[in-house]
Amino acid sequence: MSLSIRLVRAVIQAVQRSHFRTIVKTMAFLLIALILTLPMKSPTVNAAHEESTPNAGAYQFQVGSFKVATISDGLLTLPPLPTYAPTADPIEVERAMVERFWSPSDLSLYFNATYVDTGAHQVLIDTGAGIELGAGLAKLAQNLRSIGVQPRDIDTVIITHAHPDHIGGIVSPDGQLTFPNAQYYISATEWQFWTTPTIDLSLLIIPEAFKQGIVASAQKHLGAIANKVSQFQPNQEIVPGITAIAAPGHTPGQSALQIKSEASQLMVTADVFFNEAFDLEHPEWQTGFDFNPQQAAETRRRLLDQVIQDRTMVIAYHMPFPAVGHIRLRGDRYEWEPTLWQFEP
Repeated sequence: MSLSIRLVRAVIQAVQRSHFRTIVKTMAFLLIALILTLPMKSPTVNAAHEESTPNAGAYQFQVGSFKVATISDGLLTLPPLPTYAPTADPIEVERAMVERFWSPSDLSLYFNATYVDTGAHQVLIDTGAGIELGAGLAKLAQNLRSIGVQPRDIDTVIITHAHPDHIGGIVSPDGQLTFPNAQYYISATEWQFWTTPTIDLSLLIIPEAFKQGIVASAQKHLGAIANKVSQFQPNQEIVPGITAIAAPGHTPGQSALQIKSEASQLMVTADVFFNEAFDLEHPEWQTGFDFNPQQAAETRRRLLDQVIQDRTMVIAYHMPFPAVGHIRLRGDRYEWEPTLWQFEP
């Protein structure tokens, strides 16, 4: 029983025993009012308010017998123009964002790697941006640990393409490999493009300094795994249940990944599309990072039509976390349908 309640009861009992009830009753009620206005501390409640539990950074589900999770590396908020719709009508860009209740000046770009436990292998598809793109990222390792997976547990890392936001987590801030026990896999076309002495990014519609940063990142992170990397071809099964699918255009050798287990399947689409307002509603739009914009648009339609026909679930690297959903077609535009959230994997 709290001290305040005990005091109130004591006052009431005193009033009932008193012979001067009128005077005492008035004083008693004044005292009760004073007691009730005093601040009452509750250490338990205060402690609860001081604790902070972050929102989820990993989302687990099943694909057949495989355990799968999207693992967030964080997100960036940046202007949509000119980088993410350089050839589009700015009025149409603003309309597409405002209709979705987004700020027309701030595009949220999420970074979602994929973890797959096949039973025989613990696989990570892409490694996040690490510290390559500044604050707000480099959360991949801690979010992996939140589901009981240590970076040293990963035995297979598959790289969809060699942009900084997909390979920046290979080397940790201390200069060591983040996933020291992993064998790395990347398409032969992608590896050859990014490891040539002269990398030509002249067609990209981005500032020159950004191009130089992309090249430096590729040299740093791919160079660190040169003796631990295997190159694959389109349609090659990398580990049992995970097959490479050619998805060129965004980069020369970008790959999507098809994951199959029992009667279930999932496609990891890499950067075939970025978000529903831009290249799903307008599949002809390009980004400033597309190496071959026309080829990227053709790849986008081909793979999106495939997952629609097969009713395949997808993980899209830059979609809002957890980035798991399906694609449907309405007229000539694609639409994103997020999967229903599961509280138990």
